Amino acid sequence: MLSKRGQKARNKAHMDEKSQFSTRLKLILIVAACTVPGLCEAYAILWGARHGLTGKALRDGLDFWAGGFLLLHQQAPILFDHMAYQSFLQGLYGKLPYHLWSYPPSYGLIAAAFGWLPPWGAVFAFDALALVLLVFVLRVAGKGWWFVAAILAAPANLESVLEHQNGALMTALLGGGVLLLETRPRLAGALIGLATIKPQLGLVLPLNLLRRSPLAFAWAALAAVLLAGAALAAFGPGAWEGFVRFTSPAMSNVLLTGKPPEFAGGLISGFALVKPFTGVHGALVAQAVVSLACIVAALFTRSPAALLVLSALASPYLHDYDLLGAALAVALLMQDRLARGFLPGEPVLFFLMWFGPGLLPWMPQYAHLAPVLLLLLLASAWRRDGVAPCDSLPAPPGSPVLSAGRSPIPAPPESTAPG
Repeated sequence: MLSKRGQKARNKAHMDEKSQFSTRLKLILIVAACTVPGLCEAYAILWGARHGLTGKALRDGLDFWAGGFLLLHQQAPILFDHMAYQSFLQGLYGKLPYHLWSYPPSYGLIAAAFGWLPPWGAVFAFDALALVLLVFVLRVAGKGWWFVAAILAAPANLESVLEHQNGALMTALLGGGVLLLETRPRLAGALIGLATIKPQLGLVLPLNLLRRSPLAFAWAALAAVLLAGAALAAFGPGAWEGFVRFTSPAMSNVLLTGKPPEFAGGLISGFALVKPFTGVHGALVAQAVVSLACIVAALFTRSPAALLVLSALASPYLHDYDLLGAALAVALLMQDRLARGFLPGEPVLFFLMWFGPGLLPWMPQYAHLAPVLLLLLLASAWRRDGVAPCDSLPAPPGSPVLSAGRSPIPAPPESTAPG
């Protein structure tokens, strides 16, 4: 017969197990509910594809395939000629919204690897492999399957997949880099170096790496140089010249003029938030101050969640699918708060940051709220020892931080149909 003390311990363990199951169930239901806007968007895309709107249904994936196809077939000059590029796309799918190849040649290496496939095959293969890479780095970082499943179901990830964008790929590279920096500095550095395919999202990391792990910085520099060199060897100097003379100025023009609206309308950065009130020059000054502050703050930051949020805040060119890194930060903070407790308002903040990217296509007003939420999320990441000097000791084995991840958180197509 059990003693009273043994019986109490048994009852407490049973209650803890029941509480853990209840928490897991609630989180699963919340994560599932947050996928509803994305599922509705997926239905709209499927409807368009079935009704002859294939070009529009491909969305940004059309640029990904077209860039890869043209680079693979040594037709890079078309990418840097606005009229020729539009004519190429419209010759396939009829009238389309404005399209623009907006990436460096290093990203073209990835696109060209899929350029031999038809458009739908190319974008689905890219999406699938990006998700596999994201799962791989999260598992290598010690995250449990509940955590991985939650990230895959994040609205920001659904938006990335539906738009055939690179949110999952960039989160695998940047998120994996900051998560693995302490344990696997070579791999972490290599991942961050490869993230130069979209350099505006990694502004805060070079100096952070240089101070915290010179070895990781060296591997990041090596990976970036090798990637750029491979693009030069594959496509020749004309591709880099076109990027410098056409692509980069065109993207700067999108940021400064807000045209075309297909590109500028979805911006959710601090620059986009203050521009209507201060004009272009005031917004540039404000974004420069924010970016510089983020770079300096990152020098003294060890928290992966804080670094991911700083990376988003520092970028003047930010879209909904770029917030998958912030969603990863939310998941990391949820793990910590389940162990340490929440401050008032934190659950609401986490929910709004998680749910927002899926809400944005239906409620564009969220774009004005996103930078504010990022700032609040940064403050949350920095509280309770979220920021530590770079020479401080890592958390001891068995600490709630290191045990995170095991918590209950869970050839061109023949079609010429008009677009």
